[in-house]
Amino acid sequence: MATKPQIKAIIFDLDGTLIDSVVDIAGAMNAALKELGYPEHPVEAYKTFIGDGHMELARKVLPEDKRTPENIEALAKKFWDHYDIEWYLHTNIFPGVLYLIQLAVARKMKLAILSNKPHYFTKKMIRHFFRGAMIRHTKNPFGVYSGEEPNKPKKPDPTVALELVQHLIVKPQNVALVGDSVVDIQTAKNAGMIAIGAAWGYGNKKDLQDAGADLIFDSPTEMSTYLDSQPLCP
Repeated sequence: MATKPQIKAIIFDLDGTLIDSVVDIAGAMNAALKELGYPEHPVEAYKTFIGDGHMELARKVLPEDKRTPENIEALAKKFWDHYDIEWYLHTNIFPGVLYLIQLAVARKMKLAILSNKPHYFTKKMIRHFFRGAMIRHTKNPFGVYSGEEPNKPKKPDPTVALELVQHLIVKPQNVALVGDSVVDIQTAKNAGMIAIGAAWGYGNKKDLQDAGADLIFDSPTEMSTYLDSQPLCP
């Protein structure tokens, strides 16, 4: 960016940015694939599959000649049968993320989450991983959040991101949208926000650069150092 506008609010992606959830997602989907007689995939491959919602995940993991609407819907349902009870087994917050959140709160930045996970599940995961005691804060640090809802478009459409900005009462140009995927960078660009690539997640750093990320950090700690060097929010 030619100039660096002050970051007054941050909207975080969830999977691959705040939490490392790929093992549980892969486990649930592989179990679903096995039950329906389809080939499974290695855990590492799921890093390229996730990020666009569970229906798109189901489409991507199916053999190309099996990607009918009926097969996708059946697989997505099987996936949720497993994931609904297995989502927390191996999922953890990325190292350095809690400090990043603590720092942002201390610097009076407003925080939100925008995920392509279903909304009710996004709420469940935020409550589990980011309740007050875990970040030494008296309340949920994320003032607003949004997951996938049937009547609203998914990322990279900017609609929901801009709705979050209205709740945060901050101008889009002062909001950083942080994510590990090209979809997140595209969402930020479409919404007129600062696009920050979380290269510690599942995405490819070069892909984030090519998508036009304004800033890219290799770790949450590196992002914390950057934020700490900026002027305090008024």
